[in-house]
Amino acid sequence: MDIKDIKTHYIDYVLQNSKRPESIYLFMKNIGGEEKTFYEHYTTFYDLEAAIWSDTFKDTIEKIQQEQVYEGYTVREKILSFYFTLIENLKAVRSFATYSFKNQKDFPLDGGVLKESKQTFHDFVSQLITEGVYTGEIADRTFLTERYAGAIWWETVFIIRFWIYDSSKNFERTDAAIEKSVNLAFDLLGKNIADATFDFIKFLFSKN
Repeated sequence: MDIKDIKTHYIDYVLQNSKRPESIYLFMKNIGGEEKTFYEHYTTFYDLEAAIWSDTFKDTIEKIQQEQVYEGYTVREKILSFYFTLIENLKAVRSFATYSFKNQKDFPLDGGVLKESKQTFHDFVSQLITEGVYTGEIADRTFLTERYAGAIWWETVFIIRFWIYDSSKNFERTDAAIEKSVNLAFDLLGKNIADATFDFIKFLFSKN
C-alpha cells in the first residue's frame, strides 16, 4: 500500500462518514494496511488532509499550465484560470473539502489544512507577480510588491471559504465572486490614481 492509496481511502472514509476515523490504527486496519505505514508519511490525520489539499493545488497548477492557451493569457487571466480550475477540482470531493475546511484547528490564513498549499501557491503566484510587474499589469511599489503574494493568498482563502458556504445553483455566486475579487485585486495592484498622484508629487518636489 502506497501513499496514494492511503489518501484515496481517507477521502472515501470522510465522504461516507462526514468525520475523521476514530484512530490511525483502526483506519489502517480497515483498509488492509499497517499503522506503521501511515507514520512513515504522516503524524496525524490533520497532516494527511494538508497533503491532500496541497495535491489539489499542485494538480490545478499543473493542469492550467499544460493548456496551450495558458502562455497567451495575461497574468489576470492566469489567476482567474487557477481559481476556476481549483474550484472544479474541489467539486469532485466537496464533502471532504467542506468537512476538512470547517473542522481545521488553525486559522487558514496562517496555515491550517492549507499550510502546505500556502507555500505551493506562494511559489506559483510569486512568478506571476514578477511577470505582471514586467508586463506592466502590476505596479512595482517599494515595500509593497513583496507583500502582494500574501495579499493574494488572503483572496484565495476567501474564495475557498465562499465556495464552501455557497448554496447557489451550480455555485454561480462563487463564479461571480472569483471574477469580481480578481478584477478588484488587479485594479488595486495595477497602476491607479494613487500611483499617478504620487508620481506627480515626486515630480513637483524633485530637483531639476
